[in-house]
Amino acid sequence: MSNELFDFDEILEYSSTDELIISTYLLVDGARTTKKGYLSELNSMIAKTKDNIELASGFEKSRQKNIFNTLDKIKSYVGDSYKRENEKTLLIYAGTNSHLWKVYKLPIILKSKIIVDPKPNTQSLRSLLSNYKKYGVLLIDREKAQIYQVYLGKIREYLAAYISEVPPKVNFRFESGLREKKILGKIGEKLHQFYRTLNENIFDFFKDNKFDYLILAGRKKIINEFQNYLHSYLLAMVIGTFEEELSVREQAILDKANKIIGDFELDNLNNAIDKLIDDLEPRGFGVLGLKKIIDSLMANNIKTLIFMEDYIARGYTCPACGYITLKLQEKCPYCDNELIHLNDIIDEIVESALNQGSEVLPVKENEKLKKHGKIGAVLRYKF
Repeated sequence: MSNELFDFDEILEYSSTDELIISTYLLVDGARTTKKGYLSELNSMIAKTKDNIELASGFEKSRQKNIFNTLDKIKSYVGDSYKRENEKTLLIYAGTNSHLWKVYKLPIILKSKIIVDPKPNTQSLRSLLSNYKKYGVLLIDREKAQIYQVYLGKIREYLAAYISEVPPKVNFRFESGLREKKILGKIGEKLHQFYRTLNENIFDFFKDNKFDYLILAGRKKIINEFQNYLHSYLLAMVIGTFEEELSVREQAILDKANKIIGDFELDNLNNAIDKLIDDLEPRGFGVLGLKKIIDSLMANNIKTLIFMEDYIARGYTCPACGYITLKLQEKCPYCDNELIHLNDIIDEIVESALNQGSEVLPVKENEKLKKHGKIGAVLRYKF
């Protein structure tokens, strides 16, 4: 069993077969639930899923047994092996008669659910991944360079080291002045070519959507030299630099990169909140407060959802069509099904927004948003 944070391809590109896949989303956010709480929720979902399978027609006994065994495997993993860290949602994809087993720890709250289908349930995952930016980190000196990707708070090495032909140092004790100048000229040419080639390779990565922003690392003098070779598009994507040696461990690179990324994203988030509050309806495209958020969501009119991570609110939802409301109603006004009361409907709101293609921005702390109801949105169009 593994937690392969970057290995999404197998799931996102999965082709349907005769096998059934069990997709399990489990809200494990420490601010919203305890271990006892999420285990109870999982047990309840598994029991309900088994009941539905038993009632469904068309399942052979052997296939039903495989489903139940896989559900028990998921239950055993979460209860005995899983250790919660800082993630908000645990996502497990498990094949019912194969070795498919993928575990992802997601940094945003999503509604707990179990779906049994011929293919993995990936709609929420795809929407979530589109919300998060990828950061390239280029660690460079005069001899070689290495580019990494930082995504969802983790680091991934993309390429083997680019090797430069520039000598690390030259001994001039027995060289004449003319010979020294020739050597320095050759070194300068090779370094020039190294920087040019490196820029071209990095630009190819950028064009292939391997990263959205770039961080430069190395000795200050070398960073300054190399920036003169960067394509204008890449230069505009640079969000910071830090000094580091090429031999450093990946964790040290990740720690420094995450500090730059954290500051960059916090500035962007605070700016987005300021713009939201300054551009409130009816004149602008901003709305604040849970009631207006739900109304906008039901009208598929949220471009960007911004909410405090600790925000919890009661409400009602329709399990059939996803209708959300704060008021108790006998029936869903859209499909006439009975509504379900939830102690917290924020995960329903977040998932609905993601599935509508909205950008979702969770906020740990912001006094302005806190004073304005802890939740707001930028609309796609004015009501």
